[in-house]
Amino acid sequence: MTEAKVVERMNERSEEMATKVNNLMLYGIYKVLGAGAKGLGNSIGEEILKAMMEEYGLNFEGSNDPQELLNRFTEVMINTFGFAEKGEIEVDGNRVTLRIENPMDLYSLQLLKKKGMKPILYPMANAVGVAIKKFSGKNVLIKEIRVSDKNVEVETLILG
Repeated sequence: MTEAKVVERMNERSEEMATKVNNLMLYGIYKVLGAGAKGLGNSIGEEILKAMMEEYGLNFEGSNDPQELLNRFTEVMINTFGFAEKGEIEVDGNRVTLRIENPMDLYSLQLLKKKGMKPILYPMANAVGVAIKKFSGKNVLIKEIRVSDKNVEVETLILG
């Protein structure tokens, strides 16, 4: 009988590999829950926003301008979280569009697309929705999530 081999990691774990493993977990959740995953969106968004505010200094005080407040969100999302290479959140009336280039979760979104599945929640967009609710009292609906080779664009609507 052969004994189990104990293997110790020789190299540092790369951020790229950790992100890929997390993406595969997210993809697995999508596969299992399908449309039911949509209900997780606000809860996930609340946790992301909470971390951004409590641990990373995101602050919505001192302004009533939605664009300025979402620019602050984008700053923390990109420069503190390092979530994507580039990003913006644009406000146009009751439409809010999140555009990001090469986000951390692109791999899982591309897997969904490859399998013919359409993403129905997007954690960063859900966090944006929770932020909008926090400073305006209005709910946000994710209208469409578009995925391309390096970019993700999420169009949302502010309700009410």
